[in-house]
Amino acid sequence: MYTLGKQKVAFCKVYFSDKITSKVLGNLISFIIIAFNLILKTLIIKLISSIRYDTQSEMLSQITNGVFIAQFLNTGFVLLLVNANMTEHSPKFITRYIQSGQFRDYVPLWYSEVGGKILQTMIINSIMPYITLTVACVLPKVMIMRDSTDPHKTKKTSMAQFKLLHSGKDYIIHFKFANVLNVIYITMMYGIGMPLLFPVAAFNLLNQYICERVIVAYYMKQPPALDNKLI
Repeated sequence: MYTLGKQKVAFCKVYFSDKITSKVLGNLISFIIIAFNLILKTLIIKLISSIRYDTQSEMLSQITNGVFIAQFLNTGFVLLLVNANMTEHSPKFITRYIQSGQFRDYVPLWYSEVGGKILQTMIINSIMPYITLTVACVLPKVMIMRDSTDPHKTKKTSMAQFKLLHSGKDYIIHFKFANVLNVIYITMMYGIGMPLLFPVAAFNLLNQYICERVIVAYYMKQPPALDNKLI
């Protein structure tokens, strides 16, 4: 009886340990997707910026499309394909390689296992504008304090350096526009099966509107004039 009791205790300990680990890893997926999106944005912007285009609007348009496509695939399709088993669907020469997951269709368990992760990612993404606003507010002040705590003194050796320190960063509108497109497309893709995505998307867009208004008004340079080639 004592041995059996010890086995039960050991079994319960392993069970709860594995359960906690799976919960933590499951919740980390959303943060990993968002972090990978940020890495993709940076890489795509640098790669496309290295290509010479005729106009600034054309270059920003390519960056917008590239960042949006990368985000959309990473957020909306990676989890879908990893958990899919499409061997019963056509064309067979493609779907036979997509068999890593357990879901052959959109069943109730899919919405709790996969859909929940997509919804969680969108919820976390909806509060990211406030993090961006905080960084835009705090970082310039930190840089100015590193230069000098006395507003009448500076370590800069030229007027151009001093203006660059106090004038704010360039407003990367293509970066923001790609985020809006990603939110809209993900919501329209999965929203019929997961209606909670619609209020989350509305909350996300409202947060982006509020934060971007503040950032443009107080912390960034005035955006350049652009034509309709951005879309």
